[in-house]
Amino acid sequence: MKEGFLSRRQFVAGGAALAMAGVFGALTGCTASGSGAAAGASAAGASAGSSAASSDVLTMVWLPDNSSADLSAAREAMGQAITDACGREVELLTTTDYNVAIEAIASGKAQMAYLGAEGYVQANKKNPKVLAAFTNSDEEGGLDGACYYSRISVLSENADQYKDGDSYSIENIKGKSFSFVSATSTSGFKVPSSAIVDQFGLESSDELLEGGAFFSEVLFGNSHQGSAVNLLSGDADAAAFDDVDVDMYLNLVSGEANSVGAVYQVKDDAEAPFDTVRGKQFTIIGITPVLNAPICFNEEAISEEDRTKIVEHFCSDEVANNPQIFVDPEDENAKGIFEKASEKTRFVEVDDAWYEPVRKLNGAE
Repeated sequence: MKEGFLSRRQFVAGGAALAMAGVFGALTGCTASGSGAAAGASAAGASAGSSAASSDVLTMVWLPDNSSADLSAAREAMGQAITDACGREVELLTTTDYNVAIEAIASGKAQMAYLGAEGYVQANKKNPKVLAAFTNSDEEGGLDGACYYSRISVLSENADQYKDGDSYSIENIKGKSFSFVSATSTSGFKVPSSAIVDQFGLESSDELLEGGAFFSEVLFGNSHQGSAVNLLSGDADAAAFDDVDVDMYLNLVSGEANSVGAVYQVKDDAEAPFDTVRGKQFTIIGITPVLNAPICFNEEAISEEDRTKIVEHFCSDEVANNPQIFVDPEDENAKGIFEKASEKTRFVEVDDAWYEPVRKLNGAE
């Protein structure tokens, strides 16, 4: 198993054209329906891997949120499952930039990727041959509740500034400093920015990209962990980040999980980047469910035979019951990307149509 790293500098040096993805709307629920695929021209070189021999190394690219050192065992377990499925050696390509991960799968440099819903839509727009294949299920083993959560949070010591009767609201975030994850992050920008646009009647989320318009200052954490640390370190007054990428570092100390008013505290033994903010607390003042992220293929860069083998294996009971892939949420020492929320939790097939709501929000295409 090989693990590599791809930076923006390396991609630019290799001639890849990096473009900031457009930002639109927001997702407001867990369930989805609809059909259709986004239009877009194929990225240069994407077809180069279409005839690659099955013995060639298969590359899977990861977003910054899943590229940290403490998740290396989880990535390796996923890589081993790919090898078990199709017999190919796997390279796991980590990144520190959302756009680099998107460009890697769109261009065919990587044959597989684990992307957020918005990242997937952007990759598919760049190259329609990038298609969703499977995702992690809800607790019933299906897709109806297959979602995670986008949070807008503030330091608990300042939470009273955001009180709204017995609860909280985002009404007082205007004029404050704010941290997003990346402009191509679903739960770290697209969803929370849309909530802010709707709440304040803004013309577009473009007003939220730079300080001086709506916020006094705008930061980007480049990962959900980074955005949370921007808040907890005091660099930002409020921040957007999800639950699945940060909760392994946290304890719920009051309130109901993933609800407005819930208070979380960084664990005393939290690893980097949370080691500098151990014991700090934040309070959720806004929250929205988000469609689970897909694992996708660049179908020009990997054969149909290999795709079929990989999907069948990942959707099998064997993978569903692999504790290195679906970790026990009760095990505080377990570091994983996916949790075994119930006995029925597993990977399930998904297609491009399931992510159509992400395209259609606020009329975005």
